[in-house]
Amino acid sequence: MERAPSVVPLEREEVLPGTLVAALVLGLAGVALSRPVLALVAFSVAAVLTLALLWRRFGFSRVRYRRSVDPPRVFPGETVTLSLVIENAKLLPLPWVEVVEELPAALTVPDVPLGPSPKPERRVLRTLLAVGAAERVVRRYAGRAVRRGFYRLGPAVLTTGDPFGLARARLEVEAGATLLVYPEIRPVESFGLPAERPLGDAVPLRPLLEDPLRIQGVRPYQPGDSPRQVHWRATARLGELQTRLLERTAAPALALFLDVNTFEHFWEGVRPGELEWAISLTASLAAWGTDQGFPVGLWANAPLVGGERIVRVPPSRHPRQLQRVLEALAMLVPHTGYRLEALLATEARLLPGGSTIVVVTALVTDPLRRTLLALWRQGYGIALLAVACEAGLPTRRGLVVYELEADGALAR
Repeated sequence: MERAPSVVPLEREEVLPGTLVAALVLGLAGVALSRPVLALVAFSVAAVLTLALLWRRFGFSRVRYRRSVDPPRVFPGETVTLSLVIENAKLLPLPWVEVVEELPAALTVPDVPLGPSPKPERRVLRTLLAVGAAERVVRRYAGRAVRRGFYRLGPAVLTTGDPFGLARARLEVEAGATLLVYPEIRPVESFGLPAERPLGDAVPLRPLLEDPLRIQGVRPYQPGDSPRQVHWRATARLGELQTRLLERTAAPALALFLDVNTFEHFWEGVRPGELEWAISLTASLAAWGTDQGFPVGLWANAPLVGGERIVRVPPSRHPRQLQRVLEALAMLVPHTGYRLEALLATEARLLPGGSTIVVVTALVTDPLRRTLLALWRQGYGIALLAVACEAGLPTRRGLVVYELEADGALAR
């Protein structure tokens, strides 16, 4: 983090070395001419200029700067502590240091006015402090996360100089600490879904499936049994065909498919209010499904920050599964041209039988309707949640359709 300082290009600083030489010559002339007052003034000016150049040259030598945010993962509305730390490991004190730290607009600091930034969705925090010799100074601010997303703090620009302000040095520090803000989780009924069985009969009441990895026993083969279920080792031992009895296990997967397209064509942009509402609905359904004991998975036709083209979190009941889903939703970049029906066609065939596919979208197109009907005919439970748009499909057994109105609470 420690970097060589760069000098602020001011004209008065460029003339400092020449002025120093002139002061020294004038002082020597005063001595030679027995003019003590002239010599004293000239040498005093030379001393001040020497100190100014000393601060400019060594001001940021052995200086470390870092920032942190605690906790680094929060939900919207929660508070965090932003810490700025400067360590000066040399004997030369820093009489003043101006810190200009760039912050995401999604992080507010209520007690400090933030300045504008030339970059979109960014704000600037300015602070002035002094750091003594071999001293560590920490400034803490109470902040509040206001919007879902993954954010980096910084870069920062530090400026210091001599007490007279004659020369200054500048240190540029790259972006460092990160803040991850999960999407808001609300009760599913607050989105307009029924509190009891929000996905209707798209999810079986007692969803039990045969687990091919868990054999309960064997029985004699009966006509109609699948040849794939024949237990060949028991058949060889008993001398007649035996069929494996498989244990029935817990609920099938709940596969959440989020569509980030809100217009027919990606170049038309997005409707941020409806999209954020849909993301919060998806997160809330993931939390509901986890509480119900379903293996929950997530797909989205959008890339992650610095990640792959699409979001893919396979279904699981792992204790950290909900956190994985929420992290993916937090880091989702809402810009894509990839169609959800293409994603469904590619990924749904990999789901285990009996899975329930939940589609959350603010754009229901004819190709999407045809894809959902094809999956429904294949035996998947389908729940279509159309956000602020017409679904264009009737509810039927195993296919539940809701047309939901975004309440605008999440609109930017």
